[in-house]
Amino acid sequence: MKLRLHHYWRSSSSWRVRWSMALKGIHPEYRAVSLLDGESESEEYRKLNPFGYVPALEFLDEKNPSRRILTESVAILEFLEEQFPEVPLLPKDPVLRAKVRALVEAINAGTQPLQNLTAQIYFAPDSDLDHVAKRKTFAQHWIRNGFQAYEALAAPLAGKFSCGDEITLADLVLVPQCYNAIRNDVSLEKFPTILGVYENAVKTEGYLASEPEKFKPAGT
Repeated sequence: MKLRLHHYWRSSSSWRVRWSMALKGIHPEYRAVSLLDGESESEEYRKLNPFGYVPALEFLDEKNPSRRILTESVAILEFLEEQFPEVPLLPKDPVLRAKVRALVEAINAGTQPLQNLTAQIYFAPDSDLDHVAKRKTFAQHWIRNGFQAYEALAAPLAGKFSCGDEITLADLVLVPQCYNAIRNDVSLEKFPTILGVYENAVKTEGYLASEPEKFKPAGT
């Protein structure tokens, strides 16, 4: 299976997938897609993902166009989990599996989309004189809101990571959001469970192999 991952170095959704691949020993071809200069909105890229979002996973040896591209990071994570089960990122217990999936969606559906760049621009267009400050305040609100819910859901389950002492899909989704939180001056100190997970995760090989700085374009 020959894979190409279309991604952006600082995209939390891209990072989730890179991290899963690092843990599972998958080595795709990486193609950088800029979110800042219109490349992701181009006609060419929208043929891969009509939303203009990253990531998109391309099967280079697939001849059927309808089967060649996977979009949406969580769908890609679930695909990788099914196709490469040797390093599992979901618990065996069905209730815990469902709880991990709920934690994933707490960030994926309830937090990240509300504070990403497209939502911020819609909330405070470039024409607003104070659009930078407005966008930051908007992002901070939704990050804190999401983290409050995640903290409450994860606290009864957590060990070193969000569900016990093994990394799961929940951590792959949470930690990139922590990176975004820090960039937006949201302190993790008020969220002790999240902070503990973050501090443990940044020491792991999977984190170091997939983090944004490793994929930062030269000159950025």
